[in-house]
Amino acid sequence: SDCINQIFRVLEKYPNTPMSHKEILQVIQRERLKEISGTSPLACLNAMLHTNSRGDEGIFYKVPGRMGVYTLKVSQTTKHFAER
Repeated sequence: SDCINQIFRVLEKYPNTPMSHKEILQVIQRERLKEISGTSPLACLNAMLHTNSRGDEGIFYKVPGRMGVYTLKVSQTTKHFAER
């Protein structure tokens, strides 16, 4: 999905900066990475982060003890690009 690729690009660019979906959207808009289509980009980002941070297959890692803040799972970076 478009959303996932956007999140991935942002978190990969700032690997040491855990971010919430709102912060990720700000980076996308600020750096004009791409317009996220649809009526609610925040909802899309939030849903994708939530869905893709569960279990071993998730590509994002939810930072414990912080509300809705995520980073990229290191092991997933190479895997994600290998599958493209």
